Amino acid sequence: MRLDITPYDMAPGSGWEAHAHDDEALLSYARSGSCTQILSTRTWVVLPAHAVWMPPGVEHATLVGPKGCDFRTVRFPCPIPADLPSEPCVIEVSPLLAQLIAAWDETVLKDDARRGALRFLLYDEIRRAPHLDLGLPRVRDPRLLRVANALQADPGDTRGLDDFAAVAGMSRRSFIRHFQNETGVGFADWRRRLRLLMARQLLAEAVSVTEVAGALGYASPSAFIAMVRRDLGVTPMQLAKRARS
Repeated sequence: MRLDITPYDMAPGSGWEAHAHDDEALLSYARSGSCTQILSTRTWVVLPAHAVWMPPGVEHATLVGPKGCDFRTVRFPCPIPADLPSEPCVIEVSPLLAQLIAAWDETVLKDDARRGALRFLLYDEIRRAPHLDLGLPRVRDPRLLRVANALQADPGDTRGLDDFAAVAGMSRRSFIRHFQNETGVGFADWRRRLRLLMARQLLAEAVSVTEVAGALGYASPSAFIAMVRRDLGVTPMQLAKRARS
């Protein structure tokens, strides 16, 4: 099994413009802080609890969050083993996988036997890792993009469906249809995904649950806690602890 790990200490607001790696697959993992991976079809936030898998040839850009990012890229040179994902995805980073990536940094470069053992274990953990549906589908239609940009600038915006249909210059029915066709999900689902994405990033940056709930437009912290528990299976405090551990 061939793989290597490249460390990056990324400054706030830094990153890479859109590019692709034709000769390798990448697993992007933030040991601390956060960054955003932007593909042509969706956006993912990379936090310590999760990692983004990028097959060869997939164009993507990276933007580091406001707290910076202690970033690791696991590189798999082509040919890629058939039992690794063929499409971009988010995987769950188990405690073992996180420790294996950390152990790579601590391994002496000349210790080929230890590195060989780590390669096998890293590959096996990545191969077995659960896939998570945490991406935010991207919007390209200029009319719908006005809505997406408004909500990304202020995810706590409390305006309803009819209001945003008016922002797009469409009827309610046309807006619903076009948004579904453009993103593959309904408007309410897309808005919920955006809030989850922002919640994960804010919690990783040590923003309090009450502040996050208010920033995302929830009437009370309990309503926000219920949403996170329903969609992610954990409480916001558990999510924050994992992201900052």
